[in-house]
Amino acid sequence: MRSERSSVRAVTAVLGLAGVAAAAGIGGTQGALLELRPDGSLGGELARALGRESEVTVAPEDAGGGLVFNGLADAYRASDQLPLPADAFSVEAWITVETPRRWGAVVAAIQDNGGYEKGWVLGYDETCPIFSISTQATDDGDGSLVNLRAADAPFDFGAWIHVAATYDGSAAVLYVDGREAARSEEVGGPVILADSARLAIGAYKDDDEAYPHDGRILSASFEGRAWSGEEVRARMERTAPSAPAGAWSDEELEWRVLPFLTWPAPDAVSVVAETSVPTSGTLQIRAEDASEWSDVAPLRTALAGRLHEFRPDGLEPDSKYFYRVLCAPEAPRPDQLDLASEVRSFRTAPRPTKGFESLTFTVVGDTQGNAAVAGRVSALAHEHRPDFVVHCGDLVSTGGTKTDWTETFFPSMRPLLEHAPMIPVLGNHEQDARLYYEYMSLPEPERWYSLRYGHAEFFMIDGNRSLAEQSEQLRWLERALKGSTATWRFAVLHQPPYTSDSNDYGETAETTSTRGDMNVRNIVRLLEKHDVDVCFSGHVHDYERTLPILADEVAPYEEGGVIYVTAAGGGGSLEDFDRTNTRFGHKKMRRHHFVHVALCGDQLELQAMDEDGRLFDVLTLTKRR
Repeated sequence: MRSERSSVRAVTAVLGLAGVAAAAGIGGTQGALLELRPDGSLGGELARALGRESEVTVAPEDAGGGLVFNGLADAYRASDQLPLPADAFSVEAWITVETPRRWGAVVAAIQDNGGYEKGWVLGYDETCPIFSISTQATDDGDGSLVNLRAADAPFDFGAWIHVAATYDGSAAVLYVDGREAARSEEVGGPVILADSARLAIGAYKDDDEAYPHDGRILSASFEGRAWSGEEVRARMERTAPSAPAGAWSDEELEWRVLPFLTWPAPDAVSVVAETSVPTSGTLQIRAEDASEWSDVAPLRTALAGRLHEFRPDGLEPDSKYFYRVLCAPEAPRPDQLDLASEVRSFRTAPRPTKGFESLTFTVVGDTQGNAAVAGRVSALAHEHRPDFVVHCGDLVSTGGTKTDWTETFFPSMRPLLEHAPMIPVLGNHEQDARLYYEYMSLPEPERWYSLRYGHAEFFMIDGNRSLAEQSEQLRWLERALKGSTATWRFAVLHQPPYTSDSNDYGETAETTSTRGDMNVRNIVRLLEKHDVDVCFSGHVHDYERTLPILADEVAPYEEGGVIYVTAAGGGGSLEDFDRTNTRFGHKKMRRHHFVHVALCGDQLELQAMDEDGRLFDVLTLTKRR
């Protein structure tokens, strides 16, 4: 799999095709070695070496034109080793991106298998253009990629963008829309190319991975010399599209993400849905006893017109509502019909109160990468009809990989999230990626927030960011806890402050452990000071409920002890516990699971159930006075 290192400084012999390229005289070639034209034809010395499996599809001119790429069959690829330039080269393309992916590629000649990193790729990640290159100066024996990332030039999905990269033997430069966006001078010497690397347009393809481009390419060009910045800008202007990329797609109109709920409130809720092509969306909603639907326009539309967020307000507290989402394509085709989701329902939150209230919620964490298990867990949780869902982070395996959301997480959480709004925290696997913020509708600043539900309040914390003294987040947490008037108070974060895990915080079979994440341990004194009852976390893939803890010692709940519950059994591969019990360890279980919590006035009942519905832990509390 692809390495995430930026580079390793070392010098060794040049490997791969550098010698072949030099012998062929290609390194200093003037003029295009390869050119992809707007009609799909290829030109240049290397044109005959590349081919594609599918027929060429060209988008309509009024939508900006461009060749349509949907999969590996649409890519232009060389079947054999080619004599590519090693001392200097330049590459450019006009593109649109419909589906961002962690290793998106426009033009590439790459072989990347773990620590074996040779070749180069001009492409993009989930948010911005990238250029990765392996050269002699950073070789560690089997190649090492230096990654340039245009972090300050994020692209808009579906919009035209010009990307270019140059290498002159001592510096690599990435250009976005004619402007230098990133530069590296730690590169140097000939490019290291693998014998097995195959030049491709519209795909990242090596021995064990294939990441096809999903979008359009208007034109592309590859030359065996380094262009200047002025040349890059001139080429960009000369090859620019004649029209902006319009609201067009060759995809069939369908749901990419069916409507789901988040951010519950007494008078509002958020409904989020995504379609496969740009659409205009409408939410229809009606009260339980009403016959007429009310139309709600999107609060926000993102991902090039595909994702719609609705937030109907003015709703009655603690009331049942029905809803559905209607979407019509912005550029309809004769064979396309409008989309209408099935009618679903939810209940608004009760008003904040310190009186007698009842509510239920599900706690789950680490659903990442296992749709089968996550589907069983969420289906069982839905059988209990919780009012809302608390997610302890690591919703997906890789936050920047769109299919992890659209093909794994959201399908596995149906129908639970269609009826019970979700309030999540960031896990480390979300990687703070743009897609998390696109899909989640949460109170500001979204990275952390508090949410009141009846006589309970939830303090949602980002354990990936600093919680040290005087950190912005810790100061927020103290203010939020101090101002709370809720009867029941819950902290939620991904990393556990206390855990009996076997090896996440020290290899307990051989040495000692910190027994929890030391960054998030900084919140403990605030939880104790401000009467937090239970702290839920994930990260360690098992179930654990501690004895109440106060001042780092086991203490009665009635005297202020906080109970820590790790509920990380939503799907990730299970982990294990220290073979010797910790002083705070109480109930442990190595099973995929969810937690169901019911509050009834000053009574709390917690039940933990595995993926087969078997009850394995129960906790009852009477709220301390």
